[in-house]
Amino acid sequence: MGGVLDIVFPVFALMAIGYALGRSPLLGGDVGIKALTNFVFYAAIPALLFRLFSRGLPEEGIEWSIVFGYFGAALLHFAITVALGRYVFRNPPVEYGLMGMSSSFSNTVLMGLPLVYTAFGEPGLIPMMMIVTFHPMILIPLSTIMVEALRGQKGQGLGTILFSTFKSLAVHPVILGLCTGLAFGATGLELVSMVDRLIDLLSKAATPAALCALGASLTQFRIAGDLKESLTLVVMKLALLPALVFIFTSYIFQNDPLYVAVATLNAATPAGINAFLLARFYGTYTQRSASVILLSTVFSAVTLSLLIAWLKTA
Repeated sequence: MGGVLDIVFPVFALMAIGYALGRSPLLGGDVGIKALTNFVFYAAIPALLFRLFSRGLPEEGIEWSIVFGYFGAALLHFAITVALGRYVFRNPPVEYGLMGMSSSFSNTVLMGLPLVYTAFGEPGLIPMMMIVTFHPMILIPLSTIMVEALRGQKGQGLGTILFSTFKSLAVHPVILGLCTGLAFGATGLELVSMVDRLIDLLSKAATPAALCALGASLTQFRIAGDLKESLTLVVMKLALLPALVFIFTSYIFQNDPLYVAVATLNAATPAGINAFLLARFYGTYTQRSASVILLSTVFSAVTLSLLIAWLKTA
């Protein structure tokens, strides 16, 4: 248990520090929280990924089985959530995609990357990035398509929405950090020492800054809406999704144990903030989405500790 606490305690302690800062006047409210989050997204995390992937991909290249395993499980989980929304909670069709997004979209950047890096070091970031790269490319367009197809009213054309979505993904700082790192690594060149030092400093800031930013961001969410539905999605996010990912990656696609552990751990992270942002964009499902994010983050302190303890002994 001591080894688990060594991993989990610093992670959630940094989140608690970020939450305290977010509640205090030190960050300057929403503007300061957004600035801290932007530093993480646009500087620290891309620098970490650039530094890692400028050395090139593993000799075996991209392990597609981890991609198929993770997203096969995630899409099945998404479909189960949509079925619950339709047949159990009797939600209107426009909410199906947002409900699926809230229960299936993991907090890969602010929580997944720092947690995997803390638990498994740089080797764990290799399979993690194979997941992170496709994570927004699959789940955000899927949710967007469902909302646009089912909202039953005229608005911006579906083609326009999808083009805008893929355009934003193309300039996503996390994806750019990975791709520019790979491109630079392919040249065989070495960074100038002072530039290398700068990127190293930014890389080391990624984990603490990301966790503090996540903690501070939680001050912007409140528990509201149908609590029964929100708690159902929290259980699905923290228990069902990682269970499905473990089964798919371990038994169906038979991945390396490290890859299985990383995929399962990422699936067990709380719901990602992007789910709330999409709900707010469409002006529906915002309260329940916010509740899922807040509650899953709080409860994940326990579930992630148990999962890491099991993964370390499996």
